Amino acid sequence: MEWQVVKIKQADGRSSAFVSIGRGQLDFNAEACKLVEDTGNFKFAQLLTAQQNGKVIIAVKFLEEYDENCITIRRKSVDGKVIQGMTVRNKGTIEKIFGKNGVKQGMTRYPVALVEKNILKIID
Repeated sequence: MEWQVVKIKQADGRSSAFVSIGRGQLDFNAEACKLVEDTGNFKFAQLLTAQQNGKVIIAVKFLEEYDENCITIRRKSVDGKVIQGMTVRNKGTIEKIFGKNGVKQGMTRYPVALVEKNILKIID
């Protein structure tokens, strides 16, 4: 018998764009913010849904100014210093869209992709 070493991908998530969903919020990491070229200018977010091949697709549109049905973006900070990353928090709406996964205590990561200049699609 000859043993083969199983290769393990060493990825910590820092190099991939993702959103963590849970606790009634969406947390976008720094790489996701880079996709929409966020420099701290986005203040609001709209949650978008669409149908594709009978499946619901969810996206987030980032805005600099308030528009109808917006949620205020919260900025992440460490030791009082703002760092790159955005949080969209609205427990009722997140639960409506993502069900119990949207409000559970743990967070689940989903990749995101840029679909327009200021819109990230959540890939399930």
